[in-house]
Amino acid sequence: MEFVDYDEAMGALREQGLREVPDGNDLIGLAMDDTHGVVHLHLASAESTYPPHEGAEVVPIDKARLPDVVEHLLHKLHLSQVLLIPVAKWRKVFDAVAFSMADNEDWQVVDTAATVVLNTRDPLLCEPADFHTINALIKALLSDAESPDQGLILTTTTAPVTVKLVPDGAVCISIGDPVLADVVVDTFGSAR
Repeated sequence: MEFVDYDEAMGALREQGLREVPDGNDLIGLAMDDTHGVVHLHLASAESTYPPHEGAEVVPIDKARLPDVVEHLLHKLHLSQVLLIPVAKWRKVFDAVAFSMADNEDWQVVDTAATVVLNTRDPLLCEPADFHTINALIKALLSDAESPDQGLILTTTTAPVTVKLVPDGAVCISIGDPVLADVVVDTFGSAR
């Protein structure tokens, strides 16, 4: 896991049809043009109050299952690289998970390297070997985050896919590729 330059990553994401959009008070989101058959799924626990994207299929799911479902999705899509982008600044995320992730050795390596990026949105580049750490991070955020500005966006530069983690217990998935969308819809048909 390593941090990469935000502007360079956004350039690569724009090539996938993704764009940065404001999402409230100094928060960002990633969106893709809905005119190309983008499929939206909204996985939501009973606790979540985050509204689904217009036209999204809403799938009720237990909050405790969300981290495993996201990890399963990352494996199912055969993503070789995933970018984690905070919706606010990294400091919010690191503050939220400091206690829960204190014993996670892989996260401690990231935490040590993060001192120069805490006030940025520089993406954290992850590979399949890091997906278990992403799972632990999502569990910590769902357990310990106190506000929407501690959320994360997971995406990749190799496919038009975004996964937004909302700390109150929702995962918003957008897929701009029909083949990948079929894989995701099939996956969540069995994950309910």
